[in-house]
Amino acid sequence: MARQRAAVVGGGIMGAGIAQVLARNGYEVAIREINEELADKARERLVSGNYGLEDAVEGGHLSEAERDEVLERLTFTTDLDAATDGTEFVIEAVTEDLAIKGQVFRDLDDVTDDQPLYSNTSGFSVTAIANGVSDPSRVAVTHFFNPVPIMSMVEIVRSPLTDDSVVERAESLVGELGKTSVTIDDDPGSYGFIANRCHAAMREEAQKIVDEGIATEEQVDKALEEGYNLPVGPFSLRGIGEEWD
Repeated sequence: MARQRAAVVGGGIMGAGIAQVLARNGYEVAIREINEELADKARERLVSGNYGLEDAVEGGHLSEAERDEVLERLTFTTDLDAATDGTEFVIEAVTEDLAIKGQVFRDLDDVTDDQPLYSNTSGFSVTAIANGVSDPSRVAVTHFFNPVPIMSMVEIVRSPLTDDSVVERAESLVGELGKTSVTIDDDPGSYGFIANRCHAAMREEAQKIVDEGIATEEQVDKALEEGYNLPVGPFSLRGIGEEWD
């Protein structure tokens, strides 16, 4: 039986994480970057970066032989046509810029046939992203959370034009990867889906409490972590990699 093939466009932190999880679950994955230097960095990130394959081996989640098998299923290229040829689906994971994502989807429209096209955007409207695709029924959002190899949630977002089969394939894929999904409708008037919108409201109120002198950042984090069993408070989360506007 032939292996299933997938393409990930963008080899940054999110793209490398998505590609790793796909390859660890048996997919042959092509990671496409815009130049050789970034393609090399994507490979390095996937192998030896945080939550990369070397970390998985050191943590006892993969054997060295399994790591090598995963690497055999991964290719890195600058050729979008070659990356997407024969794939069952494509996941876009470029920088969070709507103009750039729109251009990627227009390029994908030129080199793909009818396979589903998914965006890993953390908040842009799927309707807006699909504007440049001749058949928007094959476009949906699959929003993975960082770090992808660890976090279990994936938000799936459909537009009014997204075909049911595209959503069902996304839901099936999330299950294959051992993750959990929620599927929601697009809301073009807002940025963010469920988790990010709720978190944005929480961090806005947390900052207001600090600005008004009611509590310190440390006290806010402690109250939320201990009061609601949050694994990390909003200020501590910012300190470990999230940037606030």
